[in-house]
Amino acid sequence: MSKTTKGILQMALATVAGALACTLFFLFIISGAFAVLAPNPSRPQITYGEFPFRLTFELDGELQVIEDTIVCEFVGFESRGTAGRYRVWEAHLKSGAERITLLNLRHLEETNELGQLMLELFFDWGNANYYMGDTSRWPRGGQNFYEIMFLFQSPDGRIGGSAYEADVAWEKYGIRLIDWEVSSPIENTFRHWILRFLPASP
Repeated sequence: MSKTTKGILQMALATVAGALACTLFFLFIISGAFAVLAPNPSRPQITYGEFPFRLTFELDGELQVIEDTIVCEFVGFESRGTAGRYRVWEAHLKSGAERITLLNLRHLEETNELGQLMLELFFDWGNANYYMGDTSRWPRGGQNFYEIMFLFQSPDGRIGGSAYEADVAWEKYGIRLIDWEVSSPIENTFRHWILRFLPASP
């Protein structure tokens, strides 16, 4: 075999090997294997918190007050496909209530303009990421006062949520938000799992 032929053959083999490596890499990413093998993000230093709140609103000319506590807890890590892994938090009300319900509408069997069965008006307190100081993934505090959230059931049985503008909710239900007082979110820190075994700095 001549040197020229041998060189061409080596170049061809290198090209095939490179193409195969690229193909395997993209299959690795697309298949989600990357997400499975990806390391977990840093673990939060504080994994549990309670945030008392007081919500004041007006309903049919009378002031209403709801007091409860938002309980937030770190529950581990989950994969988000090719984007890697993320911290997972859960939040619930200490009273056991599912939501901060402002007005239960179920007994009225009323439908809205889209033919959806109105279930209740509620206040959105936000999410655990916000209260636990985790800004890495869509932290969200309590809702603004420019709208009133509502829960509905569509004709196919699906449960969903939407909102009325504040003036529309006032006209339809005589309801408006007045004040939202809640404990401030914590200032959390996040350490990689390896660092947990290292001594703290003096």
